[in-house]
Amino acid sequence: MLDQTVHRQRKLDLSTRKLAEQLEVSPALLSLLLNGKRGVSKDLADRMARWLATPMVSGGPKHPATVYKAFVAERASFVSLETIRYYKEKLEPFILWCEKQNLSDITLIKRTSIGEFLTFIRKGRRGKPLSNGALKLHHQTLKTLFNYVGETCGVSGAWANPVSQIKVKQGDAHRTAFADVEISAIYTAIGTQTDRVLKLRNRAIVTVLLNSALRASELLSLEVDDFDSSGGCSVIGKGGKRRLVTIGKSGVEVVKAYLKARKKRSTTLWITRSGDPLTKAGLRHMMLAVSRRSPLIAGGVFAHRFRYTAVTRLLKAGVPLRSVQLYAGHSDPQTTLRYAHAIGVDEAIAAIDV
Repeated sequence: MLDQTVHRQRKLDLSTRKLAEQLEVSPALLSLLLNGKRGVSKDLADRMARWLATPMVSGGPKHPATVYKAFVAERASFVSLETIRYYKEKLEPFILWCEKQNLSDITLIKRTSIGEFLTFIRKGRRGKPLSNGALKLHHQTLKTLFNYVGETCGVSGAWANPVSQIKVKQGDAHRTAFADVEISAIYTAIGTQTDRVLKLRNRAIVTVLLNSALRASELLSLEVDDFDSSGGCSVIGKGGKRRLVTIGKSGVEVVKAYLKARKKRSTTLWITRSGDPLTKAGLRHMMLAVSRRSPLIAGGVFAHRFRYTAVTRLLKAGVPLRSVQLYAGHSDPQTTLRYAHAIGVDEAIAAIDV
């Protein structure tokens, strides 16, 4: 840890005082440490680890770290904190990788460098490689960053997004619609839960997801007063775009039953047993528990599979592609078209040509 810190300090040409400021320790303490007169405490080791994992602006306006910070600041003006955390999680490894590779001008980064980074990140942590789906998320987020580069960094007309030139295989884990028998099995599994309030909550969550095609983040952001009497709801999706969805009559019924049964008062719709807002981790844990009680469900139970199922059902019902696109909050109709592979060719053509 200390060797890595010293190496990065020299690479960034930081004085001991400047490094001490960034680590938030006294220069005298850091000097003793660097001279081998004092050992590394756990607190200081944690500070070093965080510093090593934080991109540092060390160049001009086109330096990857400079552009990244500007990108995050610009996005923070219209997207949720959850989305910002997602951008940081996916982009900071790339910015740190650029630093190690001495890439100081983001507009000069080529396809080969992007490919090398994706190969590097695919190795994952602790020897467990990333799945195709996980790698695709890095690929898509990098593409968004480089689109921003093309819009703000004064590139030439011949410049092309280097990420767009690389194809990454889609992950299939969350891209399979539930069969009717699997949905019945999910409700049956929820029904075996002993806690009545959580049983009603989880049944309501599944019903709302199937009717609304909401993303997990959109679901978790719902407030008790967000719905009208018919179940209509205005939600803010990706890119800060607002759209109208419905939880349907069945959704209204189960949500009312859940709210009537829960004792904890909260403006947040989905809460835990202790009354805290349900988090993404809590939602994943709930889905995993349902999956374990339903071993016959192929591919597992994930929030996105309910969204996928909902969109697929709309296409099967012959709803026009444009209407499905707007309902699901897809900015690109090509995204909606991907769902068509889950239904018959004739059904897909009928839905698209309406």
